[in-house]
Amino acid sequence: MTETAGLTRAQLLARGGVAGLAALGLERGLLGHVEEALAAPTAAPATVRTFITRPDLRPLRLTIRHPATGTPDGYLFIAPTSGPGQRGTLIFDNHGEPVWFRAVTPVSATAFRASTLRGKPVLSWWEGTYSNEGLGRGVYVIIDSSYNEIARIKAGGYRDGDLHEFLITDEGTALVTKNAGVRRDLTAYGGGPNGLLYGGVVQEVAIPSGRVLFEWNSLDHVAPEESHGQPNKNHFDYFHINSIDVAADGHLLVSARNTWAVYKIHRQTGEVLWRLGGRKSDFAMGKGTVTAWQHDARSHDGGRIISVFDNGAAPQVQTQSRVILIRLDTKRMTATLERDFKHHPRRIVSKFMGSGQLLPDGGVVAGWGSEPFVTEFAPNGSIRFEALMPKGGQNYRAFRFPWKGTPAVPPRVKAGVSKQGRGIFVSWNGATEVASWALRYGPSAGEIHDGRVVPRAGFETYLGRLGDERWAEAVALDAKGKVLGRSKPQRL
Repeated sequence: MTETAGLTRAQLLARGGVAGLAALGLERGLLGHVEEALAAPTAAPATVRTFITRPDLRPLRLTIRHPATGTPDGYLFIAPTSGPGQRGTLIFDNHGEPVWFRAVTPVSATAFRASTLRGKPVLSWWEGTYSNEGLGRGVYVIIDSSYNEIARIKAGGYRDGDLHEFLITDEGTALVTKNAGVRRDLTAYGGGPNGLLYGGVVQEVAIPSGRVLFEWNSLDHVAPEESHGQPNKNHFDYFHINSIDVAADGHLLVSARNTWAVYKIHRQTGEVLWRLGGRKSDFAMGKGTVTAWQHDARSHDGGRIISVFDNGAAPQVQTQSRVILIRLDTKRMTATLERDFKHHPRRIVSKFMGSGQLLPDGGVVAGWGSEPFVTEFAPNGSIRFEALMPKGGQNYRAFRFPWKGTPAVPPRVKAGVSKQGRGIFVSWNGATEVASWALRYGPSAGEIHDGRVVPRAGFETYLGRLGDERWAEAVALDAKGKVLGRSKPQRL
């Protein structure tokens, strides 16, 4: 108890959250109290959203630094892993208003995105705990467009899945990352004589069983000598796998942070077909194409373009982080810079995490990882949208996706007091088609009649005062006045 009693919430999180505290040897009972402390909002109210109808939800508050101008349709997807409020999966609109939030505190979520599984839209993410070294232990979650959980997958072989990737393929399988440790003499690399050498593992698994269909381990194909990382006396995370993508020909692209390289892997044999960057690059790297500590390598344009989030830190070796598009010529084996997205007034340097999503119109969504920004660049490189998380807010990846959600649970109505005044409030977590709310009220549950119609005003809408009436319900209407759902009659 003495070791943790004086720590702030931020310091606790810096030790790996609950996972780090468990490593300190805390008893389960004490750990439970610490989990409650981590879950509670300790920041000033302005940094956390609260709702009368959903007191169980406390997402962090987003500030729009650059209003949306010319952005494509869709919502923003993030999963804050630190900062004020609850950790969880968050969809928000161009005004910074929550559309859907699911709290996962005291654990964390990463790799949150919209996907398609067997022709149907789904949401997917990793959920679990992670260590100071950035290695995760958790499961993979899939829910449908009504927000019902349809799969909770353990990585194949019953080993805990890593946080860095969860990608649903066109074949209805999943690509996930894992970490494999073996004991080695690490003195040649500056480590100890009996250290733990961590390799990066790719698994393709069946959904929902988690049965392993393919496995690739970097220890069998990539030597520790390729690493730019440094071991400590206990372990050497020489590879640090952080993304997997499917190339146009069906093989796999694997990004390794600590070797500064992207690897193309044969999907059946596991052979390394080529290396892009790093100490043993198979491509002649043109000006501006060399990356350092990079994340999120993705294939585009039939494999001719690779997008990468280039951290350039940490340790810092570049002046700022950036999203780059690299054009590959696989006949001449040359890599040239197609374009970069880095012109930000703050010259942001992301020390860890990060993502760069190439949008259909040529724009890019940049998630800055360790830094609390979500920036969308237009195709010409100008900023056309930016949201800011509160101080301490961090997020692994950021995306923009079209999404249509119709919750299986009904809307919630509750009486309360806010800055709008005393009255009735309504919300429907995850409903994307609501344009307005019709308030119905009466003296009893069986005598409810039509009342006013109020335009939807964000996650939670104020419907006004009731007067002497004691029962109410709210009806969700779409833009054409069609009924989408209704709350249960509520005694107020």
